[in-house]
Amino acid sequence: MRGVRHEWGKLGLALAVLVLPALLSVSPARAGGASPDSTRHRILPLMGDLATKRGIELPLPLGAGIVYYHLARGIAVHDVRVGRNGAQPQSVSDFAQLSAHAKVDNLNAKLDAWILPFLNVYAIVGYIWNESETHVDVTLPPLLPGGQPRRKSMSVPTSLEGTVGGLGATLAGGYGPYFLTVDVNGAQADLGFDDRFKAVLTSIRGGWNGRAGGRPLRVWANFTDWNTDATVTGTVPDPDGGSLAFEVDQGPAYHETYGVGGQYAPTRHIELAADTGFDGHGGWYVALVPVFRY
Repeated sequence: MRGVRHEWGKLGLALAVLVLPALLSVSPARAGGASPDSTRHRILPLMGDLATKRGIELPLPLGAGIVYYHLARGIAVHDVRVGRNGAQPQSVSDFAQLSAHAKVDNLNAKLDAWILPFLNVYAIVGYIWNESETHVDVTLPPLLPGGQPRRKSMSVPTSLEGTVGGLGATLAGGYGPYFLTVDVNGAQADLGFDDRFKAVLTSIRGGWNGRAGGRPLRVWANFTDWNTDATVTGTVPDPDGGSLAFEVDQGPAYHETYGVGGQYAPTRHIELAADTGFDGHGGWYVALVPVFRY
């Protein structure tokens, strides 16, 4: 048991690390003075001329940016299984219950392209730093028949880091000054366990297109579903000799977040965005996304 205590600390936080900042490219087409000279010789977006002929100003089709992301949230551990020296892992959840709270910082490079006036695709690659506090409650049988079970609690602080990469797509549309976007992205992170962690995030953002100082300004409300449940597997040395294999079923304590965000373009080539969300139970995130468009 003590041979995997520190590893459990890492396991309790691992799914939080998968919460990735694949912020959708909130740059839907907007009414305004389009610049024919800036789009005349461009291939992307396909069918872009149909939009510009109607006086719709499109963003420049290609983007390169940086995504900084901070996340704090709870992690639920549903089951823990341990096997020694090649034995089939068996559940120890009757004796040990785990929960964790993780703080994650993530820095990504992001490339995106508007393939159609209403379809953006993107790729991200980056690095994650994670700190967490994992709480372990252990219940052991009584020493004497008829005695009280023995209960012990401990908190295990841990840190973890690794690489992450992913792909995503955004559908965007609007009516008048209002817009709606739907974003789906898949990502995986290499955190040093047997398997890479995989996640699928779905976000919906609806808001208003306007201008400030003559430049585009967008504000929105958002909803995100975090489909990051996974089974963590690995093998660690047993201090008493041999090895211990573990399997942990875990995921976010709360899967949905709700929040607000905004984006401002001080020039045609620069976009600055911020996005935040809350799960209503103490979990939250904030993302900052500067992008250069060309």
